[in-house]
Amino acid sequence: VYSLLAVLLGGAGTAAAQLAPVDEPAVCYQCHGDVEQLGTKKHVHTAFEGGVCSECHNPHASKHASLLVDAEAGLCVSCHEDIADELALTSAHKPAADGSCGKCHHPHASDFPAQLNKEASALCQDCHANSLGWESMASVHAPVAEGECLTCHAKHGSQNDNLLSSKVPDLCFDCHDPDQDFLSVHKGYDLSQADCATCHDPHASGMASLLRPNQHSPFKGGNCKSCHGSGTGPDAFVIKGGVTDLCYKCHRAIKNDNMELAYHGHLEGDMSCSNCHNPHTSSAEFLLAADQSVLCLRCHFNDPQHKNREAYLTHDAMDCSMCHAPHGADNESYLKTLDVDLCADCHGAAHATSHPVGEGVIDARTGQELTCLTCHQLHDPPFEQYLPLDPAMDLCIQCHKK
Repeated sequence: VYSLLAVLLGGAGTAAAQLAPVDEPAVCYQCHGDVEQLGTKKHVHTAFEGGVCSECHNPHASKHASLLVDAEAGLCVSCHEDIADELALTSAHKPAADGSCGKCHHPHASDFPAQLNKEASALCQDCHANSLGWESMASVHAPVAEGECLTCHAKHGSQNDNLLSSKVPDLCFDCHDPDQDFLSVHKGYDLSQADCATCHDPHASGMASLLRPNQHSPFKGGNCKSCHGSGTGPDAFVIKGGVTDLCYKCHRAIKNDNMELAYHGHLEGDMSCSNCHNPHTSSAEFLLAADQSVLCLRCHFNDPQHKNREAYLTHDAMDCSMCHAPHGADNESYLKTLDVDLCADCHGAAHATSHPVGEGVIDARTGQELTCLTCHQLHDPPFEQYLPLDPAMDLCIQCHKK
């Protein structure tokens, strides 16, 4: 009490009161007893173990949650500088890049190594829901079966795609010796520069040897030479001719049906087919290199102005090819049609009792038939019901000015 009065009154005891030591963390535990109990956990954060709460928390006020002295990301990397270096690499783990360290780590203590909030494999599954069924599949990669995600992936950042700790196939050869038996299984082909994931699922599969389930006919039949060279020497994997020419030997109908359409750019260029399709195996239908929600975003909405590309994935659970023709179309954006039929298959009664669309309904601005796309925006609409403008007024007065 005396110290407080001295500060308020500006008396002789002011300096002494201001410098009076605080018994950290005992004074904090008077209110935060639950935090004190965390000290019994198996893995205790060094900063917490030191007992100086004020290194991370401001005891009076802060603009950050939990009275932190800085934003979570800045605070953590002030001690963990190596993590800041990792995040600057080509591929960064999203929670870490977003500064959400607490999604994975407990700031005080945990029963799991590195103060993880739960076992590492279970923690990964919280975000990577596609991994939930892997352990029950017929063929499971040993690191997955053992819950050791970090055998192959870096936890914060990497120079390689998908946070891989090293490049493929070097990463694979850390465990799989490319000996004579290995070469024999792979028909003598030199795989020292191969991408193993073009044939094998690195996590789990319903097929033996982790092979992906959808297999290209030549690959499934073991007829590598129908597309590739002999299997020996540095040019073993060179294909017989250009990519498109080779593919059109069997898939001539795709070329014939689409090359005369107004938009067919996906079929042009020597590597066009392999930009979207895996020529060996795939976990997706049509031998696509990835699910459409991932594959299409590799090229589309892939520029700085589209920071949150996932926001452009509308129409949940629908593949892009429901509306877009992947090989060619006579309409912009490869839309299958521009009339109401594009939407009517799913939204047949949408305008039964509201704004008319379709045949005989003309947009006064363009003189063209009014369609769903006149008012609705397919990707990343700012308003509900896929509307590009505020329906309270802004959208309607584009046509109805009186």
